[in-house]
Amino acid sequence: MARDRLLDAAETCLQSKGLSGTTMEDIARQAGVSRAAVYRYFPSRESVVSGVIVRAAERYLHRISGRISAHTDLGSAILDFVAATVRAARREPIIGILFGSDDELAGVGLAKGTSVALFELVAEFLRPVFAAHWDQLEAGMSVDDAAEWILRTILSLLSVRGPRHRSPEGLDAFLRRFLLPALLADTQRCVTATIAE
Repeated sequence: MARDRLLDAAETCLQSKGLSGTTMEDIARQAGVSRAAVYRYFPSRESVVSGVIVRAAERYLHRISGRISAHTDLGSAILDFVAATVRAARREPIIGILFGSDDELAGVGLAKGTSVALFELVAEFLRPVFAAHWDQLEAGMSVDDAAEWILRTILSLLSVRGPRHRSPEGLDAFLRRFLLPALLADTQRCVTATIAE
């Protein structure tokens, strides 16, 4: 309970002061505790920020779980997951922290293991989706590898500006052409669907 209270305080500070402006003192003040109390739960500011990010990712995945698992085929589930996550990261400040400018992130750093925790969260989230459509996955593809490729695609879409802005339809066509063939057994169907649209 105390840990969640500190994460709530840190989240409030991050939303009002930004990543580089949030200090342990700010978090303690917002939570109504001493800095020593914050350090009992988190060894550094980076570990608090990582805690906020991982918790936000867990909440987000829980929120979209029913929507993604309702898809009748793996390709549409993957496309919806990527598109929804890209929109959420652009809309929700805490998820968006992961995709701040390189300068901002370089000065802050995240606790060791944060990216590993995020990859594991996404793999666990996608595991039942893949299990429901196992026959559609490329032969020899592991859930962990597929989840990692999907998350790396999302990270790239959010952190690297491309040569042009893609509409939702353009992003869908782009992902059908370049992401789905790497993951699904029936790659011809992916390409044909892209051309037909």
